[in-house]
Amino acid sequence: MLNVVDNIVIVAAVVIIVAIGAYFSKAVTDMESYYLANRSLPWSLVVGTLMASWYGGTGVVGTIGYASVFGLASWFIWSFGAHAVRFPLALWVGPRIHIRADVTIPDMIQAHYGKFAAVFCSCLLFFYCTSIAEITATGYIGIAAWNANRFLIGLIVVVITLLLTVLGGLMGVAVTDMIFFFLMVFSVCVVFPQIFSDAGGMQGIRTALASKPELVHPIAGMPFTKAAMLLGLCLNVYADPSFYQRFSASNSARTGRRAMLTCFVIWLGFDLVAIMCGVITRVLHPDAIPEVAYVHMVLSKLPQGVRALFIIGLFGAVISTLDSYYLIGGTTLAKDIYGRIFFRKDVDDKKLITLSRIGALLLGGMGLTLAFRFKMVFDAVVFLSSLWMSTAFVPVLMAIMYKGKKTVWSGRCSLVLGCLTFIVIRQHPIPLPGGLGTLEPLLAAIPVSFLAWFVGNRFGTDISDRRNIIIGG
Repeated sequence: MLNVVDNIVIVAAVVIIVAIGAYFSKAVTDMESYYLANRSLPWSLVVGTLMASWYGGTGVVGTIGYASVFGLASWFIWSFGAHAVRFPLALWVGPRIHIRADVTIPDMIQAHYGKFAAVFCSCLLFFYCTSIAEITATGYIGIAAWNANRFLIGLIVVVITLLLTVLGGLMGVAVTDMIFFFLMVFSVCVVFPQIFSDAGGMQGIRTALASKPELVHPIAGMPFTKAAMLLGLCLNVYADPSFYQRFSASNSARTGRRAMLTCFVIWLGFDLVAIMCGVITRVLHPDAIPEVAYVHMVLSKLPQGVRALFIIGLFGAVISTLDSYYLIGGTTLAKDIYGRIFFRKDVDDKKLITLSRIGALLLGGMGLTLAFRFKMVFDAVVFLSSLWMSTAFVPVLMAIMYKGKKTVWSGRCSLVLGCLTFIVIRQHPIPLPGGLGTLEPLLAAIPVSFLAWFVGNRFGTDISDRRNIIIGG
């Protein structure tokens, strides 16, 4: 659906984005400038990078796909729940993280649970940072915009992302995130009034969905097990490395707190728009693939040139998330896996930066290999987030918030058994009675992880005094 003018605008945008990364590469002199932008991000850049990184392609295209299946329950259950749990993160946890001595989740894990737990956690974190759902989203966008091969589009986006990440570090990522944030919000919101009118407003939507009234009900459109799993997944933010990185990189604890509270309001509003777009897509194109149908619908409403801005906004949302996680994942490989296993002393910053860049390249290759195994974008989100949360949520939460005795065995048992529980149940689904479907692996893995933590904590010596080094508690 895009013409020559649209494609020229898109190519020009790509050149500008890569140039920004090249410009900020000059400021990368050590690991802190590469990974934390010298802890200098102001409020505006923290807001922009939090917004853009949270949404990505999954937050826009993926949300629309889920909303077309589960209706308004997607907002009342997933969106509201996910953002409500961030209040403690913004008001208490995040500011404490800003003043900690180290910069990664595995640093925190090692201080509380030892080297084995840190390396195990780092390996899962590295896999989590493949962010495969974002690449899945690029496939749907590419099909809608050019009818192109989804793997080819994914490859192009990954290459652009790697150039940005490898060159500019966090500061380059944050500046481009701010640009993508504006384009993403503008492009989605500017078309919304027109497609809402095409659907006949809320009355027209209710009439069209008369045979599926649960789709316009606050909670009835989502199966119980799916709702319970998503509510549990809302807490994944407490184990998400990108939020801790942003708090650490802000120029003060107060800046990080204000940015998170600002994002809370924008998140709720933008989510409602995206979810309504998903419901409208179900009304106007009930038999089409919702992610592709939505992009087609928007492109048909916009003039040439402006259509390109919409595609840039969508791809920009993907790139803004991918570059954040590639930066984190690359640093995880260099500092938290390679550095811990092969060195007894600190690795110099030059070598760490080189290894981080190699790690980012590996993540891009892994993501392309795995991304198109999922039918829906949000299915990839749920898989990766559930695996990571099943493994790391309990140890990270207890490291930050529990002030009592902690031993290395509590972390080891919690990490390993939480991960194994998720894998086993995903491979061997457990049916539930009463037509409730199958047990979501996350719902079993989290209780097992908690139980394993408390059982493991009965063995070994107390090393809880180390937490003050990490969180200033």
